Amino acid sequence: MERRNAEGYHDPTAYGGMRMAEQKAEKETVRMVYKNGRMELYIHEFFPCRLAVARKVFPLIRRFAKEDDREKLKQFLRIKAREHSGKAQAFSEKAESLTAKSEEWHFYRRKAREEQIIYNQCMKNLKLLEGRKE
Repeated sequence: MERRNAEGYHDPTAYGGMRMAEQKAEKETVRMVYKNGRMELYIHEFFPCRLAVARKVFPLIRRFAKEDDREKLKQFLRIKAREHSGKAQAFSEKAESLTAKSEEWHFYRRKAREEQIIYNQCMKNLKLLEGRKE
């Protein structure tokens, strides 16, 4: 998409609109169609989700989403879990190499905890998606 229109004039509004439309077309979704309506969840924006939300959403996904959408979501959550597990480990190792209680040490410990929380969310989301109890 060019920033100029057919006559050659600069047209940022059309360019911006087309860029937004193209981005939305690329988003992966989980679609659920049920008796009274439908729901679409954007995988990259919605997941991993907190446990309270997951307990409400995953039974709906297991019941109303197609198998390929469920598999796509499983793959996404597995990749995210690996990614955040690796980051948590790297931040922990970095913190261990620093002087205890220093400002940098606190920074890397906090980052490791944040990554560990996201990893735990991914794992709990996977369990709920597969229908297993916590």
